Amino acid sequence: MEKKRMKDTLLLIDANSIIHRAYHALPPLTAPNGEPTGALYGLASVLIRLFKEKHPRYAAAAFDLPEPTFRKQKFSGYKALRPPTPDDLIPQLEASKDLISRFGIKVLGVPGYEADDIIATLAQRFSGQVGQVVILSGDLDLLQAVDGDQVVAEIPQKGISTAVIYNEQGVLDRLGIRPNQVPDYKGLVGDKSDNIPGVSGVGPKTAVTLIKTYGTIENIYQKIQLLEKESPILADKLMRNKETALLSKELATALRDAPSPKGLEELAVGADLYQTSLYRYLEGFGFKTLVQRIEQESEPPKRKMGKLF
Repeated sequence: MEKKRMKDTLLLIDANSIIHRAYHALPPLTAPNGEPTGALYGLASVLIRLFKEKHPRYAAAAFDLPEPTFRKQKFSGYKALRPPTPDDLIPQLEASKDLISRFGIKVLGVPGYEADDIIATLAQRFSGQVGQVVILSGDLDLLQAVDGDQVVAEIPQKGISTAVIYNEQGVLDRLGIRPNQVPDYKGLVGDKSDNIPGVSGVGPKTAVTLIKTYGTIENIYQKIQLLEKESPILADKLMRNKETALLSKELATALRDAPSPKGLEELAVGADLYQTSLYRYLEGFGFKTLVQRIEQESEPPKRKMGKLF
């Protein structure tokens, strides 16, 4: 294993979620040629901020691909209720890969795996080799990959202008559970955005109490007789939904073995933020204000803590 680089940062970006958040946070914009660019502007703005704040030496952006994943194969209803991608966002999603590459960031996507799987895999693989791993995601699923102060998750809030940064203690303070218990939490309460069912009649407070007491969903069922004595109604709900609870946890769990780069140097940032070619690329979209930010901005945007669920 390579010697840990104490000051180096590995930035891992959940690309689809950030692009969707940028699309909904900003008004419609168009390039000089008339193509839609609002989501691209928001994405570029976020990348500029992160490069100025974090100065990442290594970076990767993971994309979800259209091919079905094992989750869809196990549960046909997975993400079934999500609305179709807006017509003006579709070309921006494709163009975003080129934009990200212009920043020198490695673009990744693996058929059958979600971006969360790739990011969780890379975070675990390389966390001991860099000063810190920073995960950027537009949703909360990747809180499960947080590890102490070594792997943190940055979640944009109120659009993309501010962000909440969570280390392990931050997750514990907000949720009352550890990061690696987030899949157990979602296995019990479900997740509407992904159409993960969870256990009917079990809400957030009950789920946290169960996880604090028993640790995992599997342990809840191993000790269900103890729960039957204390709360027979709750125990009955859990027993009637055992298969659903275990399936929901599986659906919510990010894999740690997704096909992905094995060497850290494969993720080395391959471009300088202060380069003429990047300026010209951004100006081609009409993003002159972003070029000015690169050249002039000295103080990063303020970040604050906020509620998760």
